[in-house]
Amino acid sequence: MKKLLTFLILAYLSFTINSRAITQDKKNFESEKILKIGVLLPLSGKFQDIGESFLKAIQLALYDISNENIKIYPKDSKGNALNAYKSAKEFEEQGIQIVIGPIFYENLERLGEINNITFISLTNKTEEIPKNTIAFGINIDSQVDILKKYFNKIDVSKTLLLSPNSEFTYQSESVATKDVLKFYRTYSYDTNPKKITAEIEKITRYRERKKDLERRIEILEKSDLYKHKQELKKLEQMHTLGKINFDSVVVIDFGERLKSVLTSFMFSDISSKKVNFFTINQWFDETLFNENAMQNLHFPSIDFDNLKKFNKKFSSTFNEKPNKVSILAYDALGLIYYCWFNNNFQFKKDQLYNKKGFKGLQGEFFIEGNSSRQNLKIYKISKKKFIEVY
Repeated sequence: MKKLLTFLILAYLSFTINSRAITQDKKNFESEKILKIGVLLPLSGKFQDIGESFLKAIQLALYDISNENIKIYPKDSKGNALNAYKSAKEFEEQGIQIVIGPIFYENLERLGEINNITFISLTNKTEEIPKNTIAFGINIDSQVDILKKYFNKIDVSKTLLLSPNSEFTYQSESVATKDVLKFYRTYSYDTNPKKITAEIEKITRYRERKKDLERRIEILEKSDLYKHKQELKKLEQMHTLGKINFDSVVVIDFGERLKSVLTSFMFSDISSKKVNFFTINQWFDETLFNENAMQNLHFPSIDFDNLKKFNKKFSSTFNEKPNKVSILAYDALGLIYYCWFNNNFQFKKDQLYNKKGFKGLQGEFFIEGNSSRQNLKIYKISKKKFIEVY
């Protein structure tokens, strides 16, 4: 009886110890499956609204993925490089290997000093990016690539490049120096709205074409020939006479100044019926619908249908409109999750360079070097709608 009791006690202890070991092993296994993601955004200061919108987009992605093993650790960059660096050092101490953010290019200044973290920044600037950072924004290269394809399709060959002379220097120089697109001529214009019209008139030779019309009308008025009278009736409905020496225009600007530039072209008797107009860095701004000069304006951008779905879901979840580019933060988390999930629950930076690329809400994209390259689409404004044309 005593031996039996001893056996039962030993058996119980063995079972208990082994059960605890199994439980501990399971906990260790589960902890290894945890994906820790740092989030570095301006959550205070003048850019707080932007940061909070991006954070909510990340939370929305977390909800859609619905995996409790994904943990995010938000920190406030306060929109400056020093705080971004301090927060990054804290991430490093926590053993976090991947971070979404910062948003602004200027905040990347010291992040190259952090050796063990990969940053997926939401900036669209790709020059002089730290080696440990991927610029995830919709960059110039991606926009130029799709413009080139579309230009070939519609057969334009004499394109003007216009940009303001005090802003977007980086972008205009970047576009102008790309070997992908060839520009017939490049111009920079004064940012003063009162001077824009005069500069566009000069570019389009408006006054010369107007004088050519006046001279032709004067000649025809002295003739009694029937064909001259018919030509006179036609010319009296016109504002200028003579061909222009370009067939397309790319304007690197947005907002009210973009409207001023395109309106000046219209006043110079250059309409979208004669010339194809393009711009970049547009996110489906519906205020452009109200301007006649914006009709048939073309621009490269992400998948509009997906953007509308994202905006609707964001608004219904948080009862507010998202920042126009916060969809990129949603895709950034999805990208990290995909790489982790498909690599036996381990995140490795190499997984980001999948040659097959990825598909997010923005559309198809792939990581090349230190930036994301997006397969964008071309849209145009027509009758108060954004129409996909390519």
